[in-house]
Amino acid sequence: MLRSMTAYGRGAIETALGRFTAEIQSVNRKHLEINVLLPKELMRFDAEIKKWISARIGRGQITVKFSVVFNQTTPLNVVANLPLALKIQKAAEDLAFTLKLPVMHELTLKMLAEQPSILLFDEQMEDEELYREALSTAFEKAMQSFVEMKLHGGRPIFIDISQCLETLHQDIEQIAHYAPQATKRYREKLAERLKEFSIGPREDEERLLREIGIYAERIDISEEITLFQAHLKQFKDVLSSQKEAVAKKLEFILQELNREINTIGAKSSELEVSRRVVEIKSLLERIREIIQNVE
Repeated sequence: MLRSMTAYGRGAIETALGRFTAEIQSVNRKHLEINVLLPKELMRFDAEIKKWISARIGRGQITVKFSVVFNQTTPLNVVANLPLALKIQKAAEDLAFTLKLPVMHELTLKMLAEQPSILLFDEQMEDEELYREALSTAFEKAMQSFVEMKLHGGRPIFIDISQCLETLHQDIEQIAHYAPQATKRYREKLAERLKEFSIGPREDEERLLREIGIYAERIDISEEITLFQAHLKQFKDVLSSQKEAVAKKLEFILQELNREINTIGAKSSELEVSRRVVEIKSLLERIREIIQNVE
């Protein structure tokens, strides 16, 4: 089923470690871009979470944010980077002495603790699997609501494209109907011109057939019509398939449809065919714009 590229999902769970909340949101992008926002103590799971996303989402800019409120009993080991703290303190004292600043500007514990890399989380995390399971469960809940919104947004897009495809089908059928009339009209026009010359009936017929054959071969668009209809059917099949990410394939088929209709427009001199070609090009451009919102 068609899925919109723009969506949002949220999931939260209560565990023995604390409350884990996951939020997933996406916006339009031609390729897949993933941003994961994690608390510092859980940054080790960044690469793993990106794999969870890439296995489920085809394209778009995806931002996944995890918020965690730990319980007081959660086994997290925080260590102080004492060597760095001492260097910062010494640098601050030197600065205060040089600038002759009053005592109120001296470095406080709060200011020191807020400096990057002063308070570090121990790399040896206890019960790592419990954290992974909590993150995964919150992620799955968020992903469920996220996908539901993508599917909900995809329904009106599917209807819009389907209506365009129906009009395309009618237009190409009309082109197939009008195309043979060009050769017929050319034959009549050429016969009238040959009457102006004093050439025998047999020579007239031979010359007429030769000219018509050359012209008919030059303006024949039956192959292009057949290919256009085949691509149109393929587009409908992909659009209605149960695959999750179909936009790239639809874009490729759309290129083939444009190629065939451009050839038809270049070959045909029929006014009605030209009018239908313009309408088809307009519809194909509309579909191309709509697909930009499809995963």
